[in-house]
Amino acid sequence: MIIIRFHGGLGNQMFEYAFFCCMQKMYGERTQVVADITWFDRNHNVHNGYELERVFGIKLPCASYEEIGRVHEFYPRYHLTAPVRYLARKMVARKNRTYQPEGKHIFDFGKSQYSFNPAYSDLDVTSDWYIEGVFSTDDYMKKAGLKASEILKFKHPMSQEDEEMVSRMESCPSVAVHVRRGDYTGTAFDILGTDYYRRACEKIKEKTETPVFFVFSDDMDYVRENMGFMGDFVPVHHEGPKSYEDMRLMSRCRHMIAANSSFSYWGAKLGDGAGTDGRIVIAPKKYKADEDAVLAADNWMLI
Repeated sequence: MIIIRFHGGLGNQMFEYAFFCCMQKMYGERTQVVADITWFDRNHNVHNGYELERVFGIKLPCASYEEIGRVHEFYPRYHLTAPVRYLARKMVARKNRTYQPEGKHIFDFGKSQYSFNPAYSDLDVTSDWYIEGVFSTDDYMKKAGLKASEILKFKHPMSQEDEEMVSRMESCPSVAVHVRRGDYTGTAFDILGTDYYRRACEKIKEKTETPVFFVFSDDMDYVRENMGFMGDFVPVHHEGPKSYEDMRLMSRCRHMIAANSSFSYWGAKLGDGAGTDGRIVIAPKKYKADEDAVLAADNWMLI
């Protein structure tokens, strides 16, 4: 059995699902490939919780707590109340002093997550595996011969308002501009200043006439105060459970200026299947302040 841990926001979940599909393609005929989504039991309020089924209608085969415990480590069902959760963890810590998992564990973060990890080339399927990571690359889709627009299809139809927005995007040289602030501010992800967006806008203007910038941001006041070089832009922002609609609308623009964000990555990547000729995607050369890594497809322009 191969158990793959799912965690994080929607963009990370999509990378994890692409990896899951790759593992199914490589090993599904020889062993079970299943998901561990228990992270969301105790983090259901982080971002918007587990979204793959609600947004894309994806129903994953899931490992039981007993199966997870056999491969990784034993832990009980997570409780919503802090006191019970605290006591449960104390009990687990005591038990794990002598407990030895029967399976093998791959912890795939850091530099190895940005390209295909050779560790997955020849897994011994006579053993159980527990794999956790983010797999921030399209190498796994390439390995499995999959396209993002084929495995990730939005479940619900757009609202009339968003349909009208798409019509507007398709009728002009539209450029999606993703400016992520909020939870990035003051962290290792807070690395994109206005200079990046200024230079990206200049590149777009060199390559297309009269571009119209559709700005997707959780801080429009910041954009208005600091990015006047875009001129009269079109603000777009969905909140809460509807925030995934921003990703869908990003994918429908002719061009895109991406942020250093997995959400932004998928907004651009899903646009590859929109049939737009001469599409330009610009992404930052650096993903995080503390890592020398890029989150971008091979054919994107880096600034």
